[in-house]
Amino acid sequence: MSSNRSQFFAFLESVCHIQQHNLHKLPDLDAQVLLMYVCMANEKKKPLNVTQAMNKKTTGSPAMLYRKINDLLHLELVELVYEGTNRRTKYLIPTAKAQAFADEMAEAASRVYQPVNA
Repeated sequence: MSSNRSQFFAFLESVCHIQQHNLHKLPDLDAQVLLMYVCMANEKKKPLNVTQAMNKKTTGSPAMLYRKINDLLHLELVELVYEGTNRRTKYLIPTAKAQAFADEMAEAASRVYQPVNA
């Protein structure tokens, strides 16, 4: 098995462990994927608005994504924020709780992925 594949599977094992450890705090996998999109966009300083999140068709239908946004809100993993005086556009911002989960995943990746010598 290649070193990259071994590292990838070790990372997946770490992710499974994190998910099991946080099972009571996390939504289902579809909502977790949406949460990662929200966290990634926020990290790039380009937060997703609700419409953009619902247009992530690879994650699910708009109706399903709307339910997942509500799940994330209920679990206090995201919050809705308005920008300036525009009250029509709501942005999804990860909470400290969501950031801690993303940090835990990043730590798992950094422990597993080591540069492969050429």
